[in-house]
Amino acid sequence: MAFLLHWIHEDRFLYISTSHGALTLNFAGETNITFDGEGRFVGAWLDRVRYRRSLDNRVLAKRQDPQRPWRRLFRFLDPEERNAVLARVYDLAGDVYEGWESGHLDVSSLPDQAREEIHAWLERVSTWTLKRLESERERFLQVYKPVPILPPDQYMAVVLQATEGCSYNKCTFCTFYRDRPFRIKRPPEFAQHVAAVKEFLGRGLYMRRTVFLADANAVIIPQRVLLPILEETLRALPVARAGEGWSLDGIYAFISAPDALHKSADDFRAMHERHLRRVYVGLETGHDPLRRFLLKPGTAADVLDAVRTIKAGGVSVGLIFMVGVGGHTYREFHFRDTVALIQSMPLDAHDIVYASPFVASPDAPYVYDAAEAGIRPMSEDEIWQEIQRFRQALRSWARGRGVKVSYYDIREFVY
Repeated sequence: MAFLLHWIHEDRFLYISTSHGALTLNFAGETNITFDGEGRFVGAWLDRVRYRRSLDNRVLAKRQDPQRPWRRLFRFLDPEERNAVLARVYDLAGDVYEGWESGHLDVSSLPDQAREEIHAWLERVSTWTLKRLESERERFLQVYKPVPILPPDQYMAVVLQATEGCSYNKCTFCTFYRDRPFRIKRPPEFAQHVAAVKEFLGRGLYMRRTVFLADANAVIIPQRVLLPILEETLRALPVARAGEGWSLDGIYAFISAPDALHKSADDFRAMHERHLRRVYVGLETGHDPLRRFLLKPGTAADVLDAVRTIKAGGVSVGLIFMVGVGGHTYREFHFRDTVALIQSMPLDAHDIVYASPFVASPDAPYVYDAAEAGIRPMSEDEIWQEIQRFRQALRSWARGRGVKVSYYDIREFVY
């Protein structure tokens, strides 16, 4: 629902929306602020900069590069900048609440039920302070290990950490899980975790669209443990419950190709029966010498076999490859073999392929290895051009099968 309101005796108007489990305040189409059901700030459009707040109270700022419109600039704000943004958005929301309470904001056009709902929502928003927002970080860390990455179509998922860390954790380009050993939660511990997540999110749960079973490759869990974990998820959350109001649209997860090959098509079919909709496979590259250089487990042929097995079990695939990895040394080999491998896969309209610009963390072993090997990195402009080359090469193939080929910049993510 969206409503247009005016301030009495002032030339100002406000759009208020309560769609998709969020409260959005739009000031004359120039400033846009969103809060979750608990009143926590989620995101804003302010002065041509987009801000996103994570559940552990970090704030990511994103804007277009004025010199190169295709390029987005990202950075997490330092505490002082973050607090200034948080104070500003809550001040703006406070003005709305004050106008409502004082009668300076004309709410007479609102239906009674909407008036009660929005007023209660603004009241919840008004209870948040900078200190309370900062205390959310400690609450978050009591429930979660840090959530470093999700696929773009899962940014609004409820993350449930059935595992912690990565079972392999040796790829030279990845540092996401170096801070934690790999472990699997047993079903009773997982049930406690789910309950804690629900309590932490509170009404914020209604903004979420799916469930993401984390961390890096949760589907590696032995089937005798994984199926009860999926069943607990279905007991605890309204997943794929058509006709029952708000519902989460299935369960999603990462998996590596060698781990997928430890499962059969029947295993994936059993997961699909428990509403596992899609698994995301980090292809990275179809060029085996580059895979070996990256210490990426498995071969290109293993990835193809894994995708065939997953698809045979009725589960869709999200395939992720990196553009720019291996620099100029591997550029042509990477392009040729990755395009050929993707085009050999039995993908269809339920699947998605992500081209992800390679971003090396300064402390990643890849940086040292590439320097030692004399690999000249590709510039951001060159990587962008290469992404267009990949998309052009895949366009006809993807269109004929209904496969979506999309862009995935890991720097955009916050949870």
